Amino acid sequence: MQQHDISPSSRRQFLAGAAAALPVALGGAAAAAQEKQPVAATLPAPKFTLSVNLELMFPREMPYEERLQRAADEGAKAYSFWAFRGKDLDKLKTLADKHGMACGSITGANKTGFSTGLTKTGAEQAFLDDFREAVEAAKKVGAPNLITFVGETQTDISLDMQHAQIVSGLKKAGEIAAAAGVYLTLEPLSVVHHPKMSVLTAQHAYRIMRDVAHPHIKVDFDMFHLQHSEGNLTLNLQEGLTKGYVRFVEVGDVPGRFEPGTGETNYAHMFGVLREAGYAGFVGMEHRARTDYKTAIAAVRRLAGFV
Repeated sequence: MQQHDISPSSRRQFLAGAAAALPVALGGAAAAAQEKQPVAATLPAPKFTLSVNLELMFPREMPYEERLQRAADEGAKAYSFWAFRGKDLDKLKTLADKHGMACGSITGANKTGFSTGLTKTGAEQAFLDDFREAVEAAKKVGAPNLITFVGETQTDISLDMQHAQIVSGLKKAGEIAAAAGVYLTLEPLSVVHHPKMSVLTAQHAYRIMRDVAHPHIKVDFDMFHLQHSEGNLTLNLQEGLTKGYVRFVEVGDVPGRFEPGTGETNYAHMFGVLREAGYAGFVGMEHRARTDYKTAIAAVRRLAGFV
């Protein structure tokens, strides 16, 4: 076989040509992949409401009333926050009413949900008292959803026993929620950030929903946490919506928990799933801002299909 020497200049020309062709090839593959996903122009208009979470996008020293005002200035129709203690709920409600904003969610069982919850034997009453207090706060601001955790995994109690205690306690919490016209929405957390927590996947939460079978006990599908713990966001979300388990959805990208569009999750697609399903609940914007809150809110509105 005859060999041909390649001069340095020819080699440089070859490599330059290959480098130029690579983006074209990759762009073609990306375009083909996008064609298989929902096209925004052909999707139904979004029925859900974006709820700006007041916790992560704003400076810690900023008063919550100012955070709410700034969200309203950006056209937000709803807001959410975490713990109710230390906040002037009356002022928040008055300001929200002034701007025609709804409260999408607050946290339920602030004292016990991250520790004993319902997983520790004998802790049920403390959890229910904790949840009942949160329900009263939710009523003050008109929040229909109480995002709730049910405790850490207890190393000295069998998993079957912990599951039975979760189911029993949630049935009782469901009655408290029903009497107030609100919902306990169970949130699976990230195995990366909260490995000690008892509920870390959507499928585990759905198993609990099947066993609890209470109309006021639902699931918060937090895509940031579930992308870390489980993946398979599309099929799990579709299952939860179809079976009526998912009542609240939260977004935040991976890594960094910045606004959708800054990381690995295909949020254009995920918002398309919600639009195709006709989801009409709240979507909590529980994320940081890569640059500033104005840019983050505008970016999510575009991805969600509002502009």
